[in-house]
Amino acid sequence: MKYGIALGYVSKLNFKDTIKGIEFIKENIFFSLKNKFNLLNTSSALITNKAVWLNDDFQQTKRPIDFDIVSQNEYGEIMQANNKWRRYFLRNLENSEQNIKGIITNFITVNRDAILDNTNSLIYEEIGLEILVEEVEMEFLNNTLIDIYKLLCSIDLKISEKFEELNNFHYSKTLTFVTYNKLKELYPLLTFTERLNKFGKDNGSFVIQNYVERILNQKNIGQFSEDVFNLKTYSKLYIYNGECEKSISVAYAGFQVDRKTLKEQNLILKENSKINNEYNHLIKSNELPLTLSIGVLINRVVMTILEKQHIGEVHSSIWGKDFVEYCKSNNINIF
Repeated sequence: MKYGIALGYVSKLNFKDTIKGIEFIKENIFFSLKNKFNLLNTSSALITNKAVWLNDDFQQTKRPIDFDIVSQNEYGEIMQANNKWRRYFLRNLENSEQNIKGIITNFITVNRDAILDNTNSLIYEEIGLEILVEEVEMEFLNNTLIDIYKLLCSIDLKISEKFEELNNFHYSKTLTFVTYNKLKELYPLLTFTERLNKFGKDNGSFVIQNYVERILNQKNIGQFSEDVFNLKTYSKLYIYNGECEKSISVAYAGFQVDRKTLKEQNLILKENSKINNEYNHLIKSNELPLTLSIGVLINRVVMTILEKQHIGEVHSSIWGKDFVEYCKSNNINIF
C-alpha cells in the first residue's frame, strides 16, 4: 500500500459530495457534543505568552513555533495543544453564577514534528471538550467515552442515509475496554502498535487504559508531559478502519493533574525545568479547577465515515511532490 493507499483504490464519493460530507459530519459532531454535555462554545486561542507555559511540549519532543512580539517586548508561541488553555480559561468561569458545565472548542494547529502517513499530517485538528468535575472518577470518564462513541455511531448512520454509495455502518456495535497488560497477554510477541491493530481487527472499537506509564520513552510513540494529564486516567478510543486496515485513534480522555498528581509524575518524568513556571504554580496552589479533558480527532472520524484511505482527502495541508503526483496519476482528490 503506497502512502497507505491500496492499489486501485477509488473514492466512492466525488469531490463535491466529499466536501458536503465533511461539512455535515463536522457540524453535527460539534453541536451534538455541545448539546449532549451542555458546554459553552468558545473560540480557542491560537497563540500564548511563552512565559505563562500554557503550551504542551510533550516532554520537549515537539519543537515550539515561537516569535517575538515587537510592540510588547515579549515572546509568543503557537499552541500545539490547548488542553492547558481550556483549563486556564475555565478558571475565570468556575465561580460564575451561570452554572457552566465546561467548554467546547474547535482547535487547529501546526504539528511541525509529525511523522506523516495516511492518518497524520502537519495540521492537527480536534474538537476539544473541557468538563468541570468534582473528583477523579473513572466511571464518569468511561461513560463519557461511551456517550461520545454512541454519538459518532449515530452520525455515521445519518451519513449512510445521505450517500447511498457508502456502507451502512463503519463502527463495531460494541466498545471494549482493555488495558496495556491485557494486550501484552493476548499478543506477547507483537509490538505495541501491532497489538493495537490486531486487537482492533479481532474485536472492533476499543478503549485502551492504564498504558501511558508503560510506553513512556518508547521510540515513535508520542510522549506525555507531567503537567497536563493524570497519566493513570488517560484513555484513548480506537476504531478499526477497514479501508486503512489498522486501528486508528479517534478520541482521548483524561483528568488533568492536581497538586498531588503533579508531584508524583515529576518523580517519574523529572521535568524540573517546568517547576517554577506560572501554570505549574497555579496547579500547586490549587487555583485551577479539576477537569476532564477530551479531544475528538475529527479528520480521522471523517476519513472513516467517508471511507477515505488518506487524511489528505479530507483536509488541507502541505504534501510532498511525489505524493501529489501519485494522487494525480491515480485520480485521487486531495486538498
